[in-house]
Amino acid sequence: MKDLDLTLDYMENARFNYIFGPIITRLESPFTNTELLCLSMIYHKFALENGPRSKFITRVQLGNILELFFHVSDRDINVSIVQRISQDPECVDPKFSSDRHCSLPSFIRLFAIYFSKDLEKRMHFVFSIYDTTDRGYLDREQVVRFVSKFFDGDDEDELHELRGDMVEMIFSKFDLDKDLFISIEEYSDCVRKQPMMMEFLGKVFPFNSQLEAVRHCVNILS
Repeated sequence: MKDLDLTLDYMENARFNYIFGPIITRLESPFTNTELLCLSMIYHKFALENGPRSKFITRVQLGNILELFFHVSDRDINVSIVQRISQDPECVDPKFSSDRHCSLPSFIRLFAIYFSKDLEKRMHFVFSIYDTTDRGYLDREQVVRFVSKFFDGDDEDELHELRGDMVEMIFSKFDLDKDLFISIEEYSDCVRKQPMMMEFLGKVFPFNSQLEAVRHCVNILS
């Protein structure tokens, strides 16, 4: 892995190989080795924005990547994705903090999820983003919080009615056992039958056109 990027000098390329080479070798991902190298170099360049010796990107940077690259503009969903992706219990570097940083394996995992065609993997990720309490189900309060963003206007009474109707419709669709909770199992059953319902509480995945643009920018060819 010599002189991977001509915009970096010899020493910086060598430092990249030293820091990230062993990590790349251990990574399990759907990407080819060339694609992993390209993604890792992009990660490295973002990390360099935090200082010449930095090895990690920050959560703030990851949130900006989600917004600018993948157009995840909903603040709550953006924050939830950052929190979910940044967890890396296998990173034992003393300078790493999951409250502040996103490791390279986590960064790669985000791209692997976004470029995956596996419906099961995609819908479990979406539900995990909605389920910020990690309870395995959504209650009415959680659903109301997302639905409140769907309607905007000056007539509060009308907005309240519209939001209430939307919440009732969602529970009638997803709450199959009528216990006032939407479990991951109920959600999955519905989405398998109607995949278009996967992101029923807000956009988590980029549109295909946005993914294609990112694919060409980061050299993901498979």
